[in-house]
Amino acid sequence: MTFFILTLFQTGYKLRTSTLYHLLVGKRTSSVLLHGFFFKNLAYLGSLPNLKEDTFQKELQRLVNNQLIAVEDGFGELTTRGKELLEEDSFDLSGLNNLRFGRTREDSWQMILFAVQVVSYLSFGEKNYLPIENRPYSLQQVKKWLAQAESDLVVRFQHELTTILQRLPDETADFLANQFSGLGFQGKITFQLLPEKWQTEPWNILYRQNAIDLFLAQVEGEQLSELLFALDQQNINQSMLKTKEFFLAGKTVSEIMNLRHLKQGTINDHFIEWALMDKTFPFTRFDPIDFDDLDENQVVNAHYQDYETPYLNFRLSQIYYLRKKQWN
Repeated sequence: MTFFILTLFQTGYKLRTSTLYHLLVGKRTSSVLLHGFFFKNLAYLGSLPNLKEDTFQKELQRLVNNQLIAVEDGFGELTTRGKELLEEDSFDLSGLNNLRFGRTREDSWQMILFAVQVVSYLSFGEKNYLPIENRPYSLQQVKKWLAQAESDLVVRFQHELTTILQRLPDETADFLANQFSGLGFQGKITFQLLPEKWQTEPWNILYRQNAIDLFLAQVEGEQLSELLFALDQQNINQSMLKTKEFFLAGKTVSEIMNLRHLKQGTINDHFIEWALMDKTFPFTRFDPIDFDDLDENQVVNAHYQDYETPYLNFRLSQIYYLRKKQWN
């Protein structure tokens, strides 16, 4: 756990430690989301929902005692010694996306495992087997999915699975595929499959999350998309989607506030979350500030009070600038 907490400071910025904790346990306010985005920790949003605050504080103190970070007035900053330690080892979690998949990741993956088992037995015309899933919702969804499927479901489902797994790193594909169960094969559980480097907490948790997110990010074929559609919708803030719908229909921010009886802070949260999740967000409709003469550090540390623009426009301008840097 200690080394993982240290990695959160890898950008070198001074980070508010209380906000880091809120990020890890999944608090989804715009301030937490922006903090995660600015300092490249947004992927860990809600990654450790059961993390106790006293545990987090103890890990911070251990880092301070070992002179790996310095903490002052609630802000932590990486030290030279801490930076040197981070350079000695690394853990690739580039596929992790808790903002997009965190809410229903586990349920989605269990649904996929169940569907694999069902289709496997179906392909052999075998109906007598012990299902790996018995929750009413999952049973209902898979039953509905089968009823609506075309006659070539087995072939298409197998093709989709194979295509996705071939796009993933070999180690990740093996980790996921070896969890599948079906006629003549029994899936293994996570701890049996984890590479040795990832077997301690929280790396075991993060490795699994990262692997599943890499898979879910590739889901685009009809069979899996239809199976996961209802669960996937739960990943997205439905109130935010309603705001998005009104805005794309031509309503202004003020009009949406009046129509939906929402406060400015809530509307801000909706637009900021939308902007962080969607590459097609219409930034130009908010007259973004021209930050082109500033570097990344200056944009991250810019103060709203120094610009004659609404708070929402200012935050969206920061996101727009930093997103352009990432996408280009």
